[in-house]
Amino acid sequence: MVKRTKTMVAAGTLALALAGTGAGVAAAQTTSTPAAPATAPNPAPVNPTPGAKHPGTHTGNRTHTGMGKHRGGLGRVEHGEFTVHTKTGDKVMDVQRGVVTAVNAGSVTVKSTDGFTSTYTLDPTTKVHNGKTTATVAQIATNDRVRLQATKTGSTVTAHHIGDAGPTPAK
Repeated sequence: MVKRTKTMVAAGTLALALAGTGAGVAAAQTTSTPAAPATAPNPAPVNPTPGAKHPGTHTGNRTHTGMGKHRGGLGRVEHGEFTVHTKTGDKVMDVQRGVVTAVNAGSVTVKSTDGFTSTYTLDPTTKVHNGKTTATVAQIATNDRVRLQATKTGSTVTAHHIGDAGPTPAK
């Protein structure tokens, strides 16, 4: 009985593989004008098991500092605000990428390429990085290119992480 079941499963798998190959060959040999693609419903999102790594290939470069190729998943985001759920409740986060227009011990003002400008409060917990090196708020200068993450509480926006890529290159 077990041998017969294994044989049937193997035969079924082979039949599906051949059917798929035949359909691919038939589609490749079609000479008529292709029809408009049918709209398919969006697939249900896949919820990975906790702690599981995401599928796909990763180059192993997990360093997301400075203004390098990998921007921590933010890509070409200029600025934005989003809400995250934490253990202590919802938290409003701001992100911005741009050029420093003003800086002092208590705040930094950043202007994005689309003209959006915002001022962020600095506190002792604000972390600053220049490439892979830890830096200080005192090392941030006007005209530096930065990317920052901040938390918004009421009307106060406090910067928590600032990635400083140095001065804006001359054009």
